[in-house]
Amino acid sequence: MSNRSWKRIILGFIFLIFSIFYTVIFYRQANFGDTMIFNIAHLKSLENIFISPINFNYWNHSGSQINIFSPWLTLLPGWLLINFNVFWGFGIYFTCMTFLTFISAYYYMNKFSHDIFEAILFSVIYTFSFDRFNLVFQNQRIENYLVMIFLPMVYYGAYLFFKNQSWQTLVWGMTLVVWTSPYVALVVFMTILPIYILMIFTKLAHHWQYWTKLGLNSLVALGMTILTTVGFIGPLIKQQWSQKLQQDPVKNIDYIKWFERLNFSVMQQYLLLSIGILVALLILMIFLQSRFSYKVLILEMIPMIIILFNKWDVSGLDVSRLIMALQSVLNLFLMIVVCRTVILIFQEFPGIFKWLLLLATMAGSIFLIYSQSISLNPKQTFVDDPQVNYEKFVVDYHDTASHGQNQFLVNNRKTSVSFYTKDNDYWVQYYDPASATLDLPVQNYSGYEIQLNNENIKIHESKRKTISLRTQPGKNIIEIHTRYDWVGIVSLLLNLLGFILLSYFSLKNVRWKMKKITENS
Repeated sequence: MSNRSWKRIILGFIFLIFSIFYTVIFYRQANFGDTMIFNIAHLKSLENIFISPINFNYWNHSGSQINIFSPWLTLLPGWLLINFNVFWGFGIYFTCMTFLTFISAYYYMNKFSHDIFEAILFSVIYTFSFDRFNLVFQNQRIENYLVMIFLPMVYYGAYLFFKNQSWQTLVWGMTLVVWTSPYVALVVFMTILPIYILMIFTKLAHHWQYWTKLGLNSLVALGMTILTTVGFIGPLIKQQWSQKLQQDPVKNIDYIKWFERLNFSVMQQYLLLSIGILVALLILMIFLQSRFSYKVLILEMIPMIIILFNKWDVSGLDVSRLIMALQSVLNLFLMIVVCRTVILIFQEFPGIFKWLLLLATMAGSIFLIYSQSISLNPKQTFVDDPQVNYEKFVVDYHDTASHGQNQFLVNNRKTSVSFYTKDNDYWVQYYDPASATLDLPVQNYSGYEIQLNNENIKIHESKRKTISLRTQPGKNIIEIHTRYDWVGIVSLLLNLLGFILLSYFSLKNVRWKMKKITENS
């Protein structure tokens, strides 16, 4: 085995140890509350996702539409693991996410900078960053830190794309980001658009052939991205268009108020201002001495920082989740700039000094994560082995899943009814000598097939946004079977076609590169 292979194995082993360390800290110090219960219930509810987005076994049997409004493709490995054991399965899943964040950051930075030292440094400070710590320990939503695996990929893909080398990496990155966190995908798209204008200032773009090829690649990349994400976007738009539901806003950090609460003295404020001026001069130096790609990142960071520090409200539109997504992208840009700063400052130092600096960074990052985690005061942790009924947990996620409260109403009065659920099927047995209006605690959805005593019936939507129907005198057996509606089926088939085409073009591009390398050699 070559020295290069041994180096990769050793580096991978170090990243794995760091990932296990992060998982142990998470299990011992992260609060196991509603958000973690939500995460696990969400993973468990994916067991029938290729048949129907509705799973009656979970979300208090309400027919929650969470798998329509929340992406699920990149969560499937988590579902496979927790099926064996929730405690150990989620631990392995979390370790894999952290490990892949290390690997992705290292791999794409190494491809971008061609500097192993810079790639390792970026991988460590990106994965151990305060932003990721906050997403893991405070926010706790899986998709918000899972998407950090794919951000280095999508921006390296953008780097290749604007050099007119290939569009496949960008499309793969955007596809995985959309299938993980649509809000982050929207922010990524907003940061890529200005690059078209900035490319005017490069020598590469001073020819009409460049813009012709870039325009064609842009159309192909946009079309392939839509095609490989339509399985999520199609049902989402259809459901949102018909119901016009809106999610409750999330609370973001108000940096101005946070700074005001620090109560710095006048002398301390002047000191901070001096430090700020020095940092600005340092960034200006980096801007002047770095290549065009780094200049683009620094320029893009300016409006992003302004938006974060100024409360951004849009009338009638919730942008709170966009702000959180903006922080994740800004964190990536900031870590890249920090690495570039270190490289420029210590570029004339001996190699041994750089590696000692890297070891100090690793040790310091571990210490910071540990010290931040022990400052938390969780009410209950994962290691406390909480006894949770994941099937009963329910939240409103762009819908009204909690309104039914698993209570059956007969002529607007609570009653006890026998029911049974299995994945995407729901059976109700009800007896009444007289006909009555039965309000089921199940949200209405266009993909339902509802039968009463083996006959299809018309239903109405109650004030609770649930299914209401008229029973027959005597015994009533009500069956609710749910599948994807025609929009969902067509969207998933098109999405499958998109993945096949994207895989074909990616393999074709790899074969072309290998052939070119062979010819050159």
